[in-house]
Amino acid sequence: MNFLKIFEEEETIDILEYLLNKDYEYHKPYMRFGKMAKVPRGQASYTLNSNIHYDYKVAGGSPPNEVMDEKLKQITYKVNEKCGTNYNTILMNVYKDGKDCIGQHKDKTTGWVENSGFATLSFGATRHFDIINEDTGILTRIPHKNGYVIDMPYPLNDHNTHGVPSQPRVKTERVSLTFREIYVK
Repeated sequence: MNFLKIFEEEETIDILEYLLNKDYEYHKPYMRFGKMAKVPRGQASYTLNSNIHYDYKVAGGSPPNEVMDEKLKQITYKVNEKCGTNYNTILMNVYKDGKDCIGQHKDKTTGWVENSGFATLSFGATRHFDIINEDTGILTRIPHKNGYVIDMPYPLNDHNTHGVPSQPRVKTERVSLTFREIYVK
């Protein structure tokens, strides 16, 4: 796992504002165990071009894929350059405050390029990013800071869960961009 600074503080202010002004589904309702629930955050999905489609298999169903605009492409290129990767999709998660969260989980790797991992880049409020090793039960808690990426190369997803727990004392927004490399059709 790598924890890398991608953007300087002054750059992140404009990027966060830009991301918060994009369209996304917030608290999308869905059926869970026979009852209505809401996705506890906002989501949108982007691909590098129209030949890429990825179904994230997330609670409430995958948000529709949109082709990245130039700004999202520039962000993706910068992450790829720093991480030495070829990521071509983004799942944007919007956390309006510390009540919004994502539970511990492993990403489903259907459609991923073989032996690829994922990375998540944070803008806005610092939030806990928890990684739990399935074999040992050891929790690694990373304060995921504004402008930093957590790169989780293969095979970390196979042996660990990850999540962003609720932190009710956090009162400001956080947007994370999660990058994956998906097969081009």
